[in-house]
Amino acid sequence: MTGPVPYPHEAPPTGASAALAADLRAQLPRLETPRCILRAPEITDFATYREIVMSDRAQFMVDEPLDREDAWLDFAQCVAGWLLRGHGLWTIRSRAGNKVLGFVLICMEFGDREPELGWFVTAEAEGQGYAFEAALAARDHGLAALSLPSLVSYVDPGNARSIRLAKRLGARRDDDAARAFDEPLLVYRHAPVTVLQ
Repeated sequence: MTGPVPYPHEAPPTGASAALAADLRAQLPRLETPRCILRAPEITDFATYREIVMSDRAQFMVDEPLDREDAWLDFAQCVAGWLLRGHGLWTIRSRAGNKVLGFVLICMEFGDREPELGWFVTAEAEGQGYAFEAALAARDHGLAALSLPSLVSYVDPGNARSIRLAKRLGARRDDDAARAFDEPLLVYRHAPVTVLQ
């Protein structure tokens, strides 16, 4: 005999609810890179999401690792962006092996001033270029397909990896935008490339 599920809100839906959820996910943009597929998040992806944001690896994302409740609320907030704003969280999946590598997002979370391009990957996927591939695809989708005037990446000043990635993506520091926040924060702006004729 099995007992009650400890976290029933994390269980995948069944029946007609599962079919509706699958139909809604199918409407969201699916982006492909040479090594990755960016797809709509599924409820089972929360296991990887919480693994990242509840670990010490989240030190540059939040003041301290989230607890399970706050991890769920953060996940739900980013997923809800698709319905509220037309952009949100993608799950990064490897083409080889169909493994969840992490997440990339265009979101406006609570407190954000404008749409943010963000990324975070598992410890196993870090340092292999997956975050760059995914962020590049998401950035191009946001600026071209969604016609967003710009995107920003909010980066902790101590997060050298994300600073390098933002620069590799062609983003420029926007110190004026950073001054709008009460905490130490770097803002990197991703602007559409204009073609000179």
